[in-house]
Amino acid sequence: MNQVISAASTWHFSLLPEAVSKKMQAAVLPFPLHFKRHKHPSTQKDFMMLITVDTASVSELRRVIVSTCGDLMVYMRVKPVEHASKMKFSLCLNKKSIDSVIGNIMRALPQAEFGRITPMLSA
Repeated sequence: MNQVISAASTWHFSLLPEAVSKKMQAAVLPFPLHFKRHKHPSTQKDFMMLITVDTASVSELRRVIVSTCGDLMVYMRVKPVEHASKMKFSLCLNKKSIDSVIGNIMRALPQAEFGRITPMLSA
């Protein structure tokens, strides 16, 4: 499979004339030759927080969350757990509101169970 290529069989290309090379440099391509990339990843702003409460405490927890976060809450999802004896809240919150939400929930509902707080992946 290996072949020996002699110097006589190689192609020699002459340099392009200056006019041709200038035209090639000035040609506008439909896409950029380099892409702008962010040197540093953007700071994470939205986080997902999991909270589990008894079904009797659902309306109180909603009230605390809405009154504390206001516009800083991206969304809230409620899902039944353990044969509907408990409810799991998934909150997508702005980073600024996490500490105040946790503090207010702990005061209003000390039996609430806090899960992980994870950053949301940006699209």
